Amino acid sequence: MNRPTSRSDSVSSSTGTSEPIPFAQHQAPSSHAQNAAFAEKRGRMLSLVGSTEELLADLAAGPVRFPPGDGADAQQLAVLGLQTLRVAASASGDIETHLLGARLADAAQHLARLRARIADTRSRVLVTGDLNGGKSTFVNALLRRHVVPADQQPCTALFCEVVDAVQNNNIEEVHGIVDAARYSLSDPDSFTAFNIDILRDVVEDNEPGYELLKVYCHDARNGKEDSVLHNGIVDISLIDSPGLNIDSMKTTNLMAQQEEIDVIVFVVNAENHFTLSGREFLQNAGKEKAYVFVVVNRFDQIRRVDRCKRDILKQIAEISPGTYQHADQLVHFVAAKKILEGTADAATRADFTCLEDNLRSFILEKRARSKLNPAKLFLGNLLNDMAILCSYNHTLSAVKSLEISNQLSESAPAYDRMLRIKEQFLDDLDRTIDETATRAHAFARDQLSTFLEGVETYVEDIEWGGVLGMWQYARDLRNAVYRMAAIRLRRCEDFAVKSSVGCVKNIEAMAESCMEKPPTVNMDVVTTAFEDGSAEAGRAAAMSMFVPMELGDFFDVMDKIEVLKEYIPSLGLLMGGLFGYHSVTMGIWKNDPMMVRGKTAFLGVSMAGVGLFLYSLSDMKNVVDRKVLGKIKSHLVNVGLVDGNSERIAKGTRRVLRLAIWEFQNQFQRILIDNQGKRQDLVEMRTKAELSKDEFRALEVRVKTLQRIVNDVDLD
Repeated sequence: MNRPTSRSDSVSSSTGTSEPIPFAQHQAPSSHAQNAAFAEKRGRMLSLVGSTEELLADLAAGPVRFPPGDGADAQQLAVLGLQTLRVAASASGDIETHLLGARLADAAQHLARLRARIADTRSRVLVTGDLNGGKSTFVNALLRRHVVPADQQPCTALFCEVVDAVQNNNIEEVHGIVDAARYSLSDPDSFTAFNIDILRDVVEDNEPGYELLKVYCHDARNGKEDSVLHNGIVDISLIDSPGLNIDSMKTTNLMAQQEEIDVIVFVVNAENHFTLSGREFLQNAGKEKAYVFVVVNRFDQIRRVDRCKRDILKQIAEISPGTYQHADQLVHFVAAKKILEGTADAATRADFTCLEDNLRSFILEKRARSKLNPAKLFLGNLLNDMAILCSYNHTLSAVKSLEISNQLSESAPAYDRMLRIKEQFLDDLDRTIDETATRAHAFARDQLSTFLEGVETYVEDIEWGGVLGMWQYARDLRNAVYRMAAIRLRRCEDFAVKSSVGCVKNIEAMAESCMEKPPTVNMDVVTTAFEDGSAEAGRAAAMSMFVPMELGDFFDVMDKIEVLKEYIPSLGLLMGGLFGYHSVTMGIWKNDPMMVRGKTAFLGVSMAGVGLFLYSLSDMKNVVDRKVLGKIKSHLVNVGLVDGNSERIAKGTRRVLRLAIWEFQNQFQRILIDNQGKRQDLVEMRTKAELSKDEFRALEVRVKTLQRIVNDVDLD
């Protein structure tokens, strides 16, 4: 097989720039200077990881919302994105918030693992790839000996971590580990040791259910300048992993394992290129590791090598752009089996030596890049995500605060009117009721007083039946006055009802102007205020006393004297005339001449008396009117027509208004308290939104400041 041509020229021509190559060929610088420089950069990264943990804790402490899935912000999230959970998250904002909280917790755990990985002086190299891609063969080729089992079948069904036997007192053996977290060389109970020669049987059977096999062995090459494992600078472990597509559970476990790995060596079969599971793994790893070592194995089986290289490099450019930019140092086309078997030609050996030199350089001389760059990349991506979330939630809080302010402003006039109604009408309920009752009382007093003063005008149409009908006339006169008094009382009650209704309607109208659902008032209580039995009894009480119509009740002593003055002369003349007329008649009967002469005189006197008596009787109607009406007026005054009914109407007005307005007041008070509570809640929500807005803005400033510091870290 011919050695592939260098790709440095093609990369430079395709990008249009000549980039400095960060992965120089392996040289052997001073170990002390190298370790000192690495220690300084490692301390810097540990400090940045700690600062990021603090910021992440501050972000996770408050409620954080996730940007809409179809928005640009959500699409830019590299670490905290929920794209894969979009279907579930779209169902509920609460679910999405919960998922984002879980992502933040995962990021915090990853930072803790990242800090531990940076602090660890060892370098862990994960050798992975698709099933039957030659991963184990490649590991054995690096060791120049058969250690991990490899053949045409997928033998590696669990993780085998190969480390230098120097770490185990130069004893070659395998430690079967059930719980990797408890494993310790100083604790024999944490592992089971067995001979390295039976490693294949343990891998294939794994009856104890080991989680990890720790393989302590020597590199076939003792020279520190040649060996990756035994280099004299840093402890390195090569982790041979199961195939990505051996089963879904192991693939998921492998993707989780890569977070604890410093360097990924991805072995791809030259005949199969990158499978879907390989692409997914590398894209997931790319969130933290910008550079991946790619080993295209079994390249000796390819006939059209140029086409194969072109197709694979095109795929790498899509999957891992950083790796593609430095493909000369990171992408190698080799035949590991021939190297292991010692059957490789010079070109094949040169290709593998180039791979080893670049791998050693990446792991040893470029430890700051191989071990620390993943941390830098992850911190950069995480801080960028945090800045996006801070900006989005700051905007969200600002919008929410503005919306709440608008709600408060829009509802303020109605709320202020409610307060005015409460202050003007409901807080001083007795004053509101008394004002209406006082108007009803004043109107009733005026109407009834006017009625009594002009009662004579209401009885002019009553027919006078003469002296013999005097008592019936008096009763008719009394009944007419009572009817008119009842009408006047009803008018006063109607005015009181109208005033009460107006009072309630006024309050209702004001309530409707400021409330979506104003309290309801039972207006029947007001409109039927004077329709109950007590009102009827009140009206009857004012006119229930019978006014007797005896002559003595019509005329007092002075009246009788006046009658005597008026009627006795006429009666005397009448009686004298009759008596004289009787004497004259008797004289004529006896032929007395004197009697005949006086007949004419006595007849004249009698006629004058009759006329005078008849005139006196004709004035009886006026006397009865004056006396009966006076009697009735005195009676109505005595039974309290004016005072009693004015008070009765005022009390009735107060009673119905209290019933109506108090119920209205209770409903209004409940609604007002509810509105006050809602406004208070809005004010508190606005305060929280403003506080959240300020906190997210301050946090965003801190995040971006730290992001600039991380980006400025030079790991070369």
